[in-house]
Amino acid sequence: CSSVKALVWFEIFPVLISQDGINVCLIDIFPEHDIETPHGVLHVTMRGVPKGNRPVILTYHDIGLNHKSCFNTLFNYEDMQEITQHFAVVHVDAPGQQEGAPPFPSGYRYPTMDELAEMLPSVMTQVNSVIGIGVGAGAYILTRFALNNPTLVEGLVLINIDPCAEGWIDWAASKLSGWTSNLVDIVMAHHFSTDELTDNQELIQTYRLHIAQDINQDNLALFCGSYQYRRDLEIERPIVGLNEDTVNTLTCPALLVVGDTSPAVEAVVECNSRLNPTKTTLLKMADCGGLPQVVQPGKLAEAFKYFVQGMGYSNSIVSLYNYPSFGDTGLTMYLGERLTIISDDGDFMMVKSSITGRESYIPTNYTAKVTHGWLFTGISRYKAEELLMQPNNQTGAFLIRESTTNRDCYSMSVLRRTNPSYLDCVKHYRISHLPNRWVYISAGLTFPSLHELVEHYSGLSTPDGLCCRLTVPCFIQDSDITREARPVPTAIRRPTMNWKDISRKRTESDNSLVSEGLREAISSYLQMTEGNNHNWDT
Repeated sequence: CSSVKALVWFEIFPVLISQDGINVCLIDIFPEHDIETPHGVLHVTMRGVPKGNRPVILTYHDIGLNHKSCFNTLFNYEDMQEITQHFAVVHVDAPGQQEGAPPFPSGYRYPTMDELAEMLPSVMTQVNSVIGIGVGAGAYILTRFALNNPTLVEGLVLINIDPCAEGWIDWAASKLSGWTSNLVDIVMAHHFSTDELTDNQELIQTYRLHIAQDINQDNLALFCGSYQYRRDLEIERPIVGLNEDTVNTLTCPALLVVGDTSPAVEAVVECNSRLNPTKTTLLKMADCGGLPQVVQPGKLAEAFKYFVQGMGYSNSIVSLYNYPSFGDTGLTMYLGERLTIISDDGDFMMVKSSITGRESYIPTNYTAKVTHGWLFTGISRYKAEELLMQPNNQTGAFLIRESTTNRDCYSMSVLRRTNPSYLDCVKHYRISHLPNRWVYISAGLTFPSLHELVEHYSGLSTPDGLCCRLTVPCFIQDSDITREARPVPTAIRRPTMNWKDISRKRTESDNSLVSEGLREAISSYLQMTEGNNHNWDT
């Protein structure tokens, strides 16, 4: 690696064809550079090139690790690779922590945590913005960077973040033991709980050897010392209408992640309490310890996918129609399947089916954008019902969409299956919001965001006013369900309806047989015959 003053991007194709014709993935072969910064040299590794105006994913590791030991398991996971094919990735190694790093000269002053954050703009000379993923010390550095440069950071995934300065008791204990006298044990206790150190012997042994043998111990002691003497981040939870424009806090969306047995649980919960609840999500992973990106990369990859989708970065959409819907030719896409956007011209787009693999040029309004797995944009009430009534959905399947009658509100559509033929019921609930943007279905129970609302109604043992408890988001067909294996849709036969027998009670029942197309006419009929207004759920 040679020192350079600016980051130079190269397109990398990490798949070669071996002599026997087998694809060989060159996982660790990516260009590495040493970047000059105001506080010394920073080692970076790059994957891919920036994609248009999309941000770059920037990672920063924890003490005792480097970018490979901290992030390779996550970024080599298949679901994560599917996401990162749409983003460039820059892995940052703290000074002296990369593989094969030489020792610093005698008397070298290691950068403070604040200075480590100030080094990052030098990495972004050709980048407009980043989505940061940091662990422990790296999470602290990225948060400090975002506080100093809010326009450069579009989102943060903070694993095991501790926003506080080290307490004097911990400081005294570290001084008594000495960073270098038992450095490996101190770092291991930082990463793993006492139970983990006892139970997960294979993982513990792997990382103990890595910390002791692969990281320069003198350099590691300097990095640990910098983290030990960090300042409090001094972030505060904003109060709507009072100080949200002046308080020191993150302005970008943040996903806080911690394992439920991690030694960092209390610190992460404390950080969550200090951040804006409308922009922050706390993910506490069950059956997971101090390295969730290593132990449960699948869950973290899924959470990251929803996170970037929530920021508006998604190449996946869902089909609202079978296409084409006429002729004898086979379908190129199916209702309710995931599509990948190849090109978007505004009113039309070229998409690829995840089921058939075929490409189609279709109207944009034949699709809906899906974020968080349950928020559907560009979908009508009728299409919500049609998607939820697909055979793969069971009672409790749900989605949230923009209300068709009130653009300032959302509607939640929930499936409750009560009969295998025609009495399936999709119930719709209006989600309103207060002036401070908190949301609610029932005025007596409000939530700071849609995430918290969904978590509440899916985490209870009782429906709490809904027709049933939320279970899973509306099913989206993907490539793992082949065309031949797709279940045949249930034929729904509506009984003949005599208009003279229509009553308001019948149209208002949970199992109403009235289709949406008749609602306006029925409302007019009831108004003429009963003289009362009838408001349909939206």
